[in-house]
Amino acid sequence: MILSIKKIFNSSFIILFLGFIISTAITLLPQVTRETRAVWVSTNFRLDWPPPTFDQEKQKQTLVKIFDDIKFKNLNTVFFQVRSNGTVLFNSSFEPMSPHLTGKVGGKPNYDPLKFAIEQAHEHGLEIHAWINVVRCFSGTETATFQDPYHIAQKKPEWIVEDIRDGAKSFWLDPGLPEVREYLTELILEVAKNYDVDGIHLDFIRYPGKEFDDEFSFGIYGNGLTRDEWRRKNITSLVESIYKKIKIHNKYIKLGAAPIGVYKNLSGMYGWESFNEIYQDTREWLKKGIIDYVAPQIYWSFDENTRFDLLAKDWIDNSFGRSIILGIGAYKDNVISQLENMIDFSRKINSDGIAFFRYSNIKDYQFARFEHKTLPSLMNWINGINPDAPKELTANILDIDKKEIVLKWKLGEKNSDDSLSYFALYNLPHPAAELLPDYLLDIIPAESLTHMLKIEKPKKINYYFALKSVSKLWNESVDNSNISAVKFDELSLLAKLNDTVSKPLLINKDGNAILLINSDFADEIKIYGINGNSKKEITNKAINVGKNIIAIGSVGNGITQLAIKLICTGKEFELKYNRN
Repeated sequence: MILSIKKIFNSSFIILFLGFIISTAITLLPQVTRETRAVWVSTNFRLDWPPPTFDQEKQKQTLVKIFDDIKFKNLNTVFFQVRSNGTVLFNSSFEPMSPHLTGKVGGKPNYDPLKFAIEQAHEHGLEIHAWINVVRCFSGTETATFQDPYHIAQKKPEWIVEDIRDGAKSFWLDPGLPEVREYLTELILEVAKNYDVDGIHLDFIRYPGKEFDDEFSFGIYGNGLTRDEWRRKNITSLVESIYKKIKIHNKYIKLGAAPIGVYKNLSGMYGWESFNEIYQDTREWLKKGIIDYVAPQIYWSFDENTRFDLLAKDWIDNSFGRSIILGIGAYKDNVISQLENMIDFSRKINSDGIAFFRYSNIKDYQFARFEHKTLPSLMNWINGINPDAPKELTANILDIDKKEIVLKWKLGEKNSDDSLSYFALYNLPHPAAELLPDYLLDIIPAESLTHMLKIEKPKKINYYFALKSVSKLWNESVDNSNISAVKFDELSLLAKLNDTVSKPLLINKDGNAILLINSDFADEIKIYGINGNSKKEITNKAINVGKNIIAIGSVGNGITQLAIKLICTGKEFELKYNRN
């Protein structure tokens, strides 16, 4: 983990023969207070999960690794796909299980996929939403799925409309039929009732396009509306029905949707319009308060005709007080090359966060803007509870050789199961520090009152820990626990290390910077402070063969890195300089 350096003290340089630990420089970037950082995990066609195996232990192991990586990347929300092609990944009384788990439509695995995903997400400190393809019930070439007698197209063929677009055939439920809207509402409510999901995420909550054979339903239920008005009314009625039923059951479950990225074309744009062509009147949903968030699929770059920045701003300007999470098409080369700028722009226009489509497209991507963890954005219209702070926090080094710390604490007086979901662990630069978002170290499930922390390569001598309680809606306790400290003694710690000169390290001792370096040769070292494009020499000293500790004096404001140059060997390094 990268830990911060508050300042450098004014003493002269002291050189000792002691060791050091490896350090990796990562640029410190601005951080926001809260930000939903979501990723879609697609199960349709096994795009992200499950893997191409029917070995169910390997399926579970793969999902755990995905959640490990999502947490490592400092994301905090998962849209996990549980319905696609008319099959599901949960125990349902309405639709059969996906064939991707057992090889058979309706085949029962020895575990409940959604239940397992929820357990793993919460264990990783991640929010999880059940992602549901709503109106579309089949596409693709896996015709055995569509032909299964338990598939909705076989059970209720009178509800199905075939759509052929660009040579591809798909099948859609007709949302103009009240019985279809009721069926979909009850199917989705089944998830909300039976699973501890944090949210329901609606996809394909729309018509496939203007050409849709709904003469029968329109003739019966059109009631004098134009067909366009009627279709928009059908989709809005479906969203409202789902929202009301879910909130009656559990007001804390968030309802969101992923509309296409263009509501109506802005001046000079020529995109596919959700309002006019697929009948998603998302602004009506937001205005009526029948949706908690939308994640519009703004899958374009800054440079295309349908410009990311203009569309994103249009969504934010028309949020009607609800959450807007900007959907980003990370599968496109011209988009993924602009991800960091998109994150910056999202923050600039005060969006509630970003979502990346989809996991496999960011699997190998390292986010520069997500150096620190953060909690998801709050939704203030959902009444939340601020749980009581934990108390009696203790921190002790369990094994100095393994750098293991055990943390223990007790619950606050009034915490109950419905108000407490996690503990937020903070790692502070000094005992009087405010609990800022940049100091958030981990999210711990509320079931545990003990946490094992392994600090592979300590970057400072004194560690100061504090906890806050966190509710299901990510409301933190007003107060925090007591501050508990542990100390890694540099002399005993560094004496065990044998790293070479290629791996110098800066550590933090109560805000004082110390350079640790091990040299195979007697040499002269020069240390420079870097501020933007300027570099200024701070000092130069002789170092000896073996292990050296160099205590560094004050380097002034604006310094972001230290440059190290060894005169005799010619080796040069740049080390990150944090000021927390």
